[in-house]
Order: sequence, then C-alpha cells, then structure tokens
Amino acid sequence: MISVYERVENLALDSKNTTFTTIAKQILSDFNEGIFRNQNELSDICFVSMSTVTQFSKATLCEGYKELTIRLKIEYENRMLVKPIRDAENVDELSLQVLEIINAWAIDAKEFILSLAKEINQKKRIWIAPSSQSLPATRNLHDILLNQGVDVKLMDSSTNLEVARHFDFKNELVLMVVTGRDTLTLQRILEYLEKLSRKVYIITTLNHAEEIPVVDGWNILYLNLNKYTDYKYKLHALNTLYFLLGEKIDNKPIIL
Repeated sequence: MISVYERVENLALDSKNTTFTTIAKQILSDFNEGIFRNQNELSDICFVSMSTVTQFSKATLCEGYKELTIRLKIEYENRMLVKPIRDAENVDELSLQVLEIINAWAIDAKEFILSLAKEINQKKRIWIAPSSQSLPATRNLHDILLNQGVDVKLMDSSTNLEVARHFDFKNELVLMVVTGRDTLTLQRILEYLEKLSRKVYIITTLNHAEEIPVVDGWNILYLNLNKYTDYKYKLHALNTLYFLLGEKIDNKPIIL
C-alpha cells in the first residue's frame, strides 16, 4: 500500500497544480530534516491560505493537516529506526545470496519473458513507459531491442501522459515499469490504457499492487526480492530480466 510520504511525493511531481507542488516540496524538505510545521507555519512559508493546506492534506487522502502530520511523523520514526549492523566477521566476506535471489526471481519470470518476447518478435514494435527509478535499467532494454531491429518508443515519465492522450494504443504493445514513488503519471496512463489496449505488460512492486487495474489479458510481474528492497537491487533485477528477454528476441525482418 502506498505511504503518505509517497502521496506527497506524487503531488510534488504533479505539474497541474503548482500550489500543491510548492506545499509538497516544502513538506518533503522538512521531512528530510525531521521538521514538522504546524498548519499556520506551513501556510506562511508557502504563501498560501490555511484552507489550501487543508485541501492539500485531503489530496493525500487524509482528513486534514493534523492527520497528515501525525502519519508523516510515524513514517519518519519508522525510517529512523537504526538498521542492524552486520557482524564484523562478515564485513569482509563476499555474499552471493542477493545474486541468487535476483537470479531466481528472473528465472521464475520465465512465462512473462517468453510471452513478451513472442509479442515483440511478432510486432517488432513496443512502447515502454518506465518510472524515473527504473529508467536507467530500462534504457538498457531500449538499446538491446533497438540493436535487434525492434522499433522502440521509450516514454519519459514527465511526458508520458501527454503522449498517451494523443496516440491510439488500441493495437500497440506496451510495457509499463511501475517501481519507486514517482508513479502517479504512470497510474493515469494505466487508467487510459485500460480502455484501449489488451497488449499491456507490467512490472511492478507489491507496494503498487492495489494501484494496478485488473484487466483481462494484461500480464503483471511483481518485482519481489524479499528483504532486498533498495534501489540498487531493483535495477540489477531489471537488468537481469532484460538480458534474458533480449536473448529471446530475433532480428529477422517481419514478412508482410
């Protein structure tokens, strides 16, 4: 389930409401410093009314600013819990456990990989829409497919929604990579594609499971690496998956 912090982050990335963006960025900046202002202080520093702060709070699905502050404080305290220090005897040892978990996850995704590869080989064209967090790894997939003769359209998360609104995706093959916190725009695209396309493949995390619409024919792969949830592990897992996918793409031209 998406956290309140993540909802605030999504509002900070939403360019439609510049007032909410200002408030969100201030809250995020304060959060990183462990500062939690009262409603009057926040309205003054953002040059907005207290009622606007209340409206912003409701946009995060809180009843008001008081609830928003309480929930942010709880999330801050959970983040500040001291992580266990590794045993000194293991610090200088090379652990392969995480690689085994990542490889096992990618191998278990066999059906997803083969199904997507079959579609790519048939169409020789795909639209890929990654979140900002998954963009570096997905650029690698873009290059792999491009070198195999596939027409790849990589949509930047900042322009995804506008592209989606002005293009007919009815018969298009689409891969969505929904990881991290900057996923609000991608969720809107999924709502749009829900009415148009049945050729949609989605890679996402369990945190976003409730945000993905249930559509007959869509293929969803959950990026679950147990306790390894940091950014670096997700990128390595995606690169491993993309490598296996690239191995199943042929470079034969389509026979019309």
